[in-house]
Amino acid sequence: MKALFFSMALAAGLALWGSEPQSGIDHLMAASSFAGQQVYNILH
Repeated sequence: MKALFFSMALAAGLALWGSEPQSGIDHLMAASSFAGQQVYNILH
């Protein structure tokens, strides 16, 4: 669970750091998807 929260915090940071709002959303979605896949792989 700590990894999931860390990934979500990182994704939020990337979204805020993005120069353009759309770019930030794209980074957020990509990071969230990647984090979800990693958590799924760890659990299964």
